[in-house]
Amino acid sequence: MVLVIALLIVVFSYLIARSCHYRLDLSTNKIYSLAPQTLKLLESMKNQSIHVMAFFREDDSSRRVVEDLLKEYGFHHHKFKVEFVDPDRSPQKVKQYQVDAYETLVIEVNGKIEQTRQITEEAITNSLAKINRNEAKTIYFVTGHGGPSINDTKTPLGYGVLTQKLTEANYSVKEVGILRDPPKLSELDVLVFGGPKVDLLPEEIDFITSYLKEGGHVLILMDPVDSGEGQNLRHYLLGLGVNLGENVIVDKLSKLFGADYLIPVVSDYRTHPITNGFRLTTFFPIARTVSKFEDASSDSDVVEIAWTGAGSWAERNLTNLKEGLAEFNDKEDKMGPLPLAVAVSKPKEKWKLVVIGDSDFLANRYLGLSGNRDFLLNTCAWLAGGDYLVGVRSSERQTAPLFLREVDQQFIFYVPVLGLPISFLMMGSFIFTWRRRYY
Repeated sequence: MVLVIALLIVVFSYLIARSCHYRLDLSTNKIYSLAPQTLKLLESMKNQSIHVMAFFREDDSSRRVVEDLLKEYGFHHHKFKVEFVDPDRSPQKVKQYQVDAYETLVIEVNGKIEQTRQITEEAITNSLAKINRNEAKTIYFVTGHGGPSINDTKTPLGYGVLTQKLTEANYSVKEVGILRDPPKLSELDVLVFGGPKVDLLPEEIDFITSYLKEGGHVLILMDPVDSGEGQNLRHYLLGLGVNLGENVIVDKLSKLFGADYLIPVVSDYRTHPITNGFRLTTFFPIARTVSKFEDASSDSDVVEIAWTGAGSWAERNLTNLKEGLAEFNDKEDKMGPLPLAVAVSKPKEKWKLVVIGDSDFLANRYLGLSGNRDFLLNTCAWLAGGDYLVGVRSSERQTAPLFLREVDQQFIFYVPVLGLPISFLMMGSFIFTWRRRYY
């Protein structure tokens, strides 16, 4: 009798567990769970019916992966309906939704339709965000200062790849000349100054001031410059609570990643909507410090959001740096950790500003490094007012670098690399000589 009761308990427990959908994700970066901001977006759409049609053949090997991913969405949204359609057996639906390829997802919400062939959380969530957003936000890159071109996909320091990523995230990207053809302030969602090589003119400073007074959103990417350059913009930013350091950050930790000393490694982020939940490492080639100005206005919220490691320092002697002779000087230089990105907001006037001490981290060559792209997309999402888009990129497997002390590196080199081969060579030579002498 006891055995029967125990068997019934096991059977009913199995049936209950089978009807419940719960997964415990023990992976380091939660790569098998939906991103926090994906959940935030689903929560904002909780009263809307979401219909996803997956156009996959029944024998498609990737169908199971898609099914598991969509189940996660359905678990967090009670009106999330998934329908798998075999294109070969349902030509009418293929024609109705204008599907022209296998492995296509069609997402429909309240009559609005989006398609994607990228079977990732990033693509699905961005498609939902496009539907949920009334209109695409426009990001204007200011021209006329020698910065990278948003249409340049061929050269290493162009912004062409960045434009593609922003477009995929449902932004409209355009160039604008403030002096030549100033846009209407009401048309601007985000205004970007990307790596200006010359100082801004007073008329351009006045335009920024007018735009911020209208509740504008500005992103400034400032590379290190020689002393005396960029003073108009530098003095203007001081009034907004941002201090541009006249230095270049040197970071020896970069060598462990196979990079140059002048590419600071950033993995320390302070509490802010841009960086909440952000755990990816970012790399900033040839960067300067950007910090909070001590005399910043009390009614502005100034946050130093990204910091270098303790082994970095701010090199002020740019002449020695160019000659490769830079060494830390405790009288002139400042030891890390160092801030290189600042976010400013003024709730009363509803404007937002982000200043980053480097522009090359968004270039074609560096945008794909670790978290560079995600950091920029988070920044644009916060500036544009779409906070639910911050962090929607799906988690990826991250490498766990092994950091060795110098003594450990020497041990590995002299014992396994040199010691063992030399020992075997000496032993072999001894045995060979001994055998020839006595046999």
